[in-house]
Amino acid sequence: MATKKHNLVRQGLVKEKLRLYLGYAPGKTTALNGLVLRALGAGLSVKIILFSKCSETTSESKIYQILKTQFSKHFDYFFAGTSRIRDDGSFRFFGAPDGWTLQDEFKLEQGLKQLTADISSGEYDLLCVDELTDLLYHKEQRVSEKSAKQIFRNISPKTSIVVTGHLCPEWLKDISSTLIEGKVYKHYKGYTKGIEW
Repeated sequence: MATKKHNLVRQGLVKEKLRLYLGYAPGKTTALNGLVLRALGAGLSVKIILFSKCSETTSESKIYQILKTQFSKHFDYFFAGTSRIRDDGSFRFFGAPDGWTLQDEFKLEQGLKQLTADISSGEYDLLCVDELTDLLYHKEQRVSEKSAKQIFRNISPKTSIVVTGHLCPEWLKDISSTLIEGKVYKHYKGYTKGIEW
């Protein structure tokens, strides 16, 4: 027999507060993009903020442009990162000597301003936040725990938040309503355009 809360959830009167997709397995951003499509199809208002990524090197940016044109009142997106691909084609990890630049810092500040405003505004039914947890977790914390906790304290009751990353601070796991962690059992180590790692 369904509980009263279950009935309210099914009617859309109670929203999931905070979902986390974590781990080193691929598919976290893909899961977010799937949620974006599902939510738009259901008539919801959606925004995705992508930390550590930029439109020039993220294939789905072309699709975001189309979605924003087709669903102008229901969809928005923001890239809060710079290119992490070096001129020689190698990837610029945060731990490398050139891993964090002034441009990275500037885009992070822009992204945090967007997130702070959007998380409390109630403007969006679904707010997807890609690749944020590592910026809160590592010893080189790019976002202080105090600042991050303040941001997540202000989630609008009208908004569900989904956040991705590899590693995550315990306090964020504790306040999540759903936590999903991917695991790789086997992986093709090559590169296939469009379905890359």
